[in-house]
Amino acid sequence: MTAVFGVWGEGGRQLAWPLLQLAARRQWGYQVLPCVERSPRGKPLFTGHTDRWFSLSHSGGYALCALSDWPVGVDIEVVRPHRAGLPAYVLGEEELAAFDGSWEDFFRIWTLKESWCKQWDLPLVPPRAVATPPPCPHRSYAGDGWQGAVCCQDDPPREVIWLTPEEILKES
Repeated sequence: MTAVFGVWGEGGRQLAWPLLQLAARRQWGYQVLPCVERSPRGKPLFTGHTDRWFSLSHSGGYALCALSDWPVGVDIEVVRPHRAGLPAYVLGEEELAAFDGSWEDFFRIWTLKESWCKQWDLPLVPPRAVATPPPCPHRSYAGDGWQGAVCCQDDPPREVIWLTPEEILKES
């Protein structure tokens, strides 16, 4: 089963690992996280666990954590304008033709690409070569000023389980 947890506060980067710790406690009953190692490409994973997978992402004050019994990828991005040529660089022909021109739509597509690459520990280069929708179960999430996505092997959760920084810091 896949679950997605999120937090918003000051410094999403600093909240990401404590979020993982609390999410793993709630999802799997872990009082202490297993040792973490990195794949050759740098993806963090639990050492010696082939049935417990996680993915972390942070942007601005946001952090997301996905937990699953199978490989999983998650991404979150604060929606903000970038250089005008970025969509043409990132989006494939079909994606560009369907693109509505908004930064919300751009980041919806971007987070799907990023989460699929994170799921399989693949490079996101060149980004237009990574097609959307991804060839796996996936879901996009959106809120005021942010877009997120998860790619997994089972039914993706309908909602993000939002926690407060106070909950995370109190229980970590």
